[in-house]
Amino acid sequence: MTYSIITREIKRRSGGSCIRTALPVLLCLMFLTGCGQKLENRYNVDEGLLRMNSVNTSLTEGVHAQGFSVGLALPDNTNYNSEDITAEAALLVEYGKDDPKAIAYKNPYARTYQASITKVMSALVCLRHIDDLSQEFTITQNSTINVSGSSRAWLRTGETMTIEDLLYGMLVPSGNDAAVAVAEATCGSLDAFIEEMNRTALQIGATGTHFVNPHGLPDDNHYTTPFDIYLTMNEALKYDVFRKIVGTISYSPKYKDSNGVAKTQEWAGTNRYLLGEAASPDGIKVLGGKTGTTNAAGYCLTTAAEKVSTGEEYIGTVMKAASKDELYNNMTALLQKIH
Repeated sequence: MTYSIITREIKRRSGGSCIRTALPVLLCLMFLTGCGQKLENRYNVDEGLLRMNSVNTSLTEGVHAQGFSVGLALPDNTNYNSEDITAEAALLVEYGKDDPKAIAYKNPYARTYQASITKVMSALVCLRHIDDLSQEFTITQNSTINVSGSSRAWLRTGETMTIEDLLYGMLVPSGNDAAVAVAEATCGSLDAFIEEMNRTALQIGATGTHFVNPHGLPDDNHYTTPFDIYLTMNEALKYDVFRKIVGTISYSPKYKDSNGVAKTQEWAGTNRYLLGEAASPDGIKVLGGKTGTTNAAGYCLTTAAEKVSTGEEYIGTVMKAASKDELYNNMTALLQKIH
């Protein structure tokens, strides 16, 4: 489907209105060619469609981009029910409904650096491609990341671990080394995996997102929006193993060192709610989530939460808080808006 046909189809289905207020539309991208162009704005229709028509997807012949959720066609860069949110951007949405509703938002389409929240997409790509998580993978030299402050699962070249354990290492202690191993175990190379991350982002409608690595270390071309994080979490939470891992407080993998000798260690989680260091509002249970912190991104958190009395679930995201305390105070303020 060509760019002009897609544009006409959007206008036809939305009655000629702008995409940001239109009903959901299915954007079909067939046999994409080219590479390397980055999206400049989440809701610039021309640039968004051009980006979807310019991504090299060698792992698949075509990709279908999901339409926008009916209840989430929000105006760009506006605030709703967020007067007490001090972080740069935030979003709280009902999860798992055909017509989801945004409970509160602040700058939901603002471009932000995603830090280790990147690993939600890395997990999603892995789970979409790997059926047998008990497969073993041998850590390569590429997992050695010598960047000051880089979070690690303390993996070493030549060690052998199951892909499931690598997912734990990536999501529980937020190991950047484990993220590289997950990428290589899934697609054979970092380049192929990053391509698949970007393809998947387009497929789920997250056109304000671009990846250059599987872990979230800073790069000007590695970014997202709170809305796109919601879309990614929305997909990842469909996998029971993802729910289990991001709800884990600590984990001890059993694996082999480079000589085949049995080895273990203990990984501790980073989510204050799960660790008992932050209290969720009465009647709300935090199910799990992913933290992220860099100088560029600030303090970030996306989390799934449940209203205990009804079992209804929500996805909350806070981006670029000035401190860890502010981050959790903001998330608690968001979750308090669940009624």
